[in-house]
Amino acid sequence: PVQSTNEFYQEGHKTAMAAGDMIIAMVNIIIHSVNCFWIGSSLPTVRKIFESTRYLLEQQSNATFLSQILPVMRNLSRLIGTNNLDNNNPPCEETTMEHDLLARNPFQATTFIFQKLYISFLFREYDQMKSLAEQYFQLPFKSWTLIFSTSARVFISGLASFWIYRQIGDIIWIERGQKAKKILSHWTGSCEWNFSNKYYLLEAEEYWCNDDCEHAKTSYNKAIYYAKEHKFINEEALACELAAYFHLSLGDRNNAVNYFTKAYESYHQWGAFAKTSKLYEFIQAEFGFVQRVLTPHSLALSQNERRNLDEIPRKRVSSNQ
Repeated sequence: PVQSTNEFYQEGHKTAMAAGDMIIAMVNIIIHSVNCFWIGSSLPTVRKIFESTRYLLEQQSNATFLSQILPVMRNLSRLIGTNNLDNNNPPCEETTMEHDLLARNPFQATTFIFQKLYISFLFREYDQMKSLAEQYFQLPFKSWTLIFSTSARVFISGLASFWIYRQIGDIIWIERGQKAKKILSHWTGSCEWNFSNKYYLLEAEEYWCNDDCEHAKTSYNKAIYYAKEHKFINEEALACELAAYFHLSLGDRNNAVNYFTKAYESYHQWGAFAKTSKLYEFIQAEFGFVQRVLTPHSLALSQNERRNLDEIPRKRVSSNQ
């Protein structure tokens, strides 16, 4: 499990620091920091980890390594919400240094564009997400190593591809999603703990694209189950949210509400407070009223509140999901 192995990168950082090998020290702490983001660690805690990493990289004046963490830090700020950030650590803006590196080295563009793709996908900003996906798939996908964050790129780009296919029907996008699913299938065979929930969510999205609703329902539930069992709270939240949009597209509003509620709770547990606020606004607009059932920063829902959600009246079904 990546959660149990990630701390070894922190130990590698400490050992390299003690030996005076700053390059290895920086590589280890970057991998540790980025993994903390993708394994679903509490986002406020992850932000503190990244601040410490950023301080080290700035001390070493290593622009190349710094450019690999700044896009993630911007996404942390977006997910947590600027109102919930430490005033001493304001959100970091895109820098001239990053854009200079992008112009000189296409490799640097991978993290820069992918992180933008990820955040636009998570906040359901379709037009921007599609534009970034088009840019992302034009990049050279050559890497000297396989680290856990590589799986996140395959996973999210695959999900984005299936969403785009449902909107425009261009076969190239479903093929890209299917390629991502095939890769995740191979990795799941090597480590079910780290990858099975990702595979099943891609499978569910492909079934939705093919209007195979019964198999889609099963795969969404598998994705949610394995994400929960394997402690990926961030991906549990995402699987619940996508399952909710799927059920909403079928007109099954009761199940949609249940999945949206689970997504809301999981995003909040992750620390993605701005995302919960956005989801709250969508639920309120889509279902007509939520009253005090959900609040942008509630910690949990009572049984009575859940029953109130089940009684939300039927309204329109969104088509752009």
